[in-house]
Amino acid sequence: MSSAQPQAGGLELVPDGELVLVRHGLPERGLTGADRADPWLSDQGRAEARAMTEFLADEEFDAIYSSPRRRAMETVAPLAAERGMEIIPLDGLAEFDKHSDEYLFFDDLQKAGDPRYKACLRGDLSAWNTDYPTFRAEVMEAVTEITSKHVGEKVLVSSHGGALNTMLGAVLGLDQMWFFYPKHTGICRVAVDHQRNRMRIVTLNEFSHLRGVAERRGII
Repeated sequence: MSSAQPQAGGLELVPDGELVLVRHGLPERGLTGADRADPWLSDQGRAEARAMTEFLADEEFDAIYSSPRRRAMETVAPLAAERGMEIIPLDGLAEFDKHSDEYLFFDDLQKAGDPRYKACLRGDLSAWNTDYPTFRAEVMEAVTEITSKHVGEKVLVSSHGGALNTMLGAVLGLDQMWFFYPKHTGICRVAVDHQRNRMRIVTLNEFSHLRGVAERRGII
């Protein structure tokens, strides 16, 4: 079978594999030094990760992949630990800010009227020392690697907002970078039909597991 990237399209689908894609939990704010570029999860983010782990408790996974960034690795660490599974880091799953010296919260950029916010929405990633075609190629190469190695298997993937938009946009055949806002630990499911070399989005941005977290912490 060809290891080429499954393509978008087709109404009929008999899936023989599944990707369960999750965005990382909320990162910590106010870090200094090298930690600014690669923040760990905040208390809220760890609560989100635990809630996600509980939500997925009845599902079996054949492998767990993650962006090597701390916020992504820590998001799936509780689930991996419970099951005695290894987290496989894959650089192509990292966000477009992996070459930057600081993590930027996009709601902060928006509120401040920072021009980097609108530039990023247009797919201009020059402020992060990369460009969208390069980033997209890296992300899709990672997706291809995972799907080709895990034919007929269910794989959990921990990644980032921009990377998830890129993956799922490719499934839909979209050219733009952004088309939805993934919640922290939001879950998206993709059915993979290797026989027909296709993928299909099954769910987008599941986050019912966060309701209890928000209520307990007084966020909503």
